[in-house]
Amino acid sequence: MLNQGQYFAFNIWDFESARAVIDAAASIRHDVILQTSTEIYKVLPAHVFSNFVKLYAADRGIHAWLNLDHCKEKKTIFNAVNSGWDMVMADGSSLPIQQNIDFTNEIISYAHANGVLVEAEVGQVKGVEDDVIVRKDTIASREDITDFLHKTDVDFIAVAFGNAHGEYKVEPNLHYDLVEYTTSITDKPFVVHGGSGLSDEILTKLIHIPGVKKLNISTDLKMAYKRGIEKANRSWSQPINASKIIHDEIMSESAAKMKLL
Repeated sequence: MLNQGQYFAFNIWDFESARAVIDAAASIRHDVILQTSTEIYKVLPAHVFSNFVKLYAADRGIHAWLNLDHCKEKKTIFNAVNSGWDMVMADGSSLPIQQNIDFTNEIISYAHANGVLVEAEVGQVKGVEDDVIVRKDTIASREDITDFLHKTDVDFIAVAFGNAHGEYKVEPNLHYDLVEYTTSITDKPFVVHGGSGLSDEILTKLIHIPGVKKLNISTDLKMAYKRGIEKANRSWSQPINASKIIHDEIMSESAAKMKLL
């Protein structure tokens, strides 16, 4: 079962990035989660893509699951549920806590009826790539975490504990006590957002907190793609060779993260 293991979840953007991450997982014999942002989901041929991911992963001897990451739109979430995604993130984190609960429960009702898991977030994980500084008022409170878990049957829980999306410009002030508190009051798998840019030491510390089951990586994969393009430009010969260089950079980055498990 997806929620019984411990996984890195990688944000991919097309068939080739998905193939590289699956190849990385296969190289170390570990199952993996692939994530699509709302923006990426809307430009992919959803049914074709979900079939490709499952068939290619099976051919490589592993399981790969699809998650719709950070989605605020009910219509898009329902579409993903109907298009073969295994998991959806109902992102009501910008809403007051009761509205977040109500939004999440509406998604849970539809998703669970169709055999799809739901992730949700308490507090708000901001994006440092947008020069947004993590503020105290975006970090989850223990009261809101408790309230949310008591009033929803969410399958995966993320909380804002000082983490952020994108590249960290300074060492983040992570509130590990919030992670430990959340995992102490529920058996729901805990999700770490903003895994890119965190040191191996920090990731390893988080991995060893009982209940932490999913760690999200996005920016690090995009940087690997950029490195691949730069290497390909320096040694250009044939398009297939350039594609392989880019593939191998993404694969190497993904495998390095998964080996921490």
